[in-house]
Formats: sequence, structure tokens, C-alpha cells
Amino acid sequence: MNDLSAYQAKRETLRQKYIGKESVTSEPANGAGTGGVDHLAMISSDIERTIEFYTGVLGMTVTNIIQNRDEPSSTHIFLDMGGGNSMAFFDFPKHGDAPVVRGIGAMHHVALKATPEQYKGVIANLKAREHMFDIHGDEERGSVYFRDPDNILLEVRSEDKERRSE
Repeated sequence: MNDLSAYQAKRETLRQKYIGKESVTSEPANGAGTGGVDHLAMISSDIERTIEFYTGVLGMTVTNIIQNRDEPSSTHIFLDMGGGNSMAFFDFPKHGDAPVVRGIGAMHHVALKATPEQYKGVIANLKAREHMFDIHGDEERGSVYFRDPDNILLEVRSEDKERRSE
């Protein structure tokens, strides 16, 4: 069995050093900060399939469809994630598929908050589509993990607020 005590000790050191601190550098914060997520931007191999998945499974609504300003052949869509946040997708039809790379600098997954009712609805939609998913917790509260049509790992969670402080 692997000894994980060094990893546990490192996590505890990081908790003590960083949690709840306003600035972790010796420089003043100068009023810097953020107001939350404006949008996440990802790449889609098929914009219409992406729209159908995110509206049909997650109940999101499309708020805008525009030309990508950097690539005229690319379509840029925005979906309302709730809470004033958006999820955006681009397609790049002239460039074809690029290999997916997992590793440092790559995104692992997108976690979305849901009320218990929304959480149950997502699970029902996944079941209705016979879409594979894993539940951590149960069908009343917890996290459901699944992949979108382009293999982006998504988590929809409905849990007690105390989870973040564990």
C-alpha cells in the first residue's frame, strides 16, 4: 500500500498558508480581483449537436450566436449556465479535429451548481437519452459526472454548502 502521508502533509501546509488569505504575494493587491466567471470558452466539433446536448440535458438556453472575431469561418455560441454565467463554444470547421491533450494546463472538468430539483432533472434527462453517467452520492444529492458529445467531463452537483470547507 502506498504511503500518502507526505501528500496529506503538503495539503495541510497549503491550507494553512493560503485558505482565507487575500493576497499570497508580498506585493499589495492594488484592488485586483474578479467578480466571478463571465464565460468558459471551449471548442465544439459540431455546434448544433452541442446546442442540442446542453439545452436538452442541462436545460441551458442559447443567448447568442455570432461569428468568431478571430476566425470568420468559426461560429461562437453562448449558453446561459445560470447565476449570470455563460458557457461559450467555438467550432473551427476549416481546421478539423485537433488531438485532445490531458495534462498540465488542460482543463479536467466543468462543475455546475444545481438545486436538488435541477439535479434530479439532469439525471432524468441523462437516463432518457441512455447517456452514461456516474453518481457520487445519490439521486437526491451529490454529484453526477458525464461527458458531453466532445468528451468534455461535466459535473452537476447538489450538496450541502459545508462540502467546500471539508
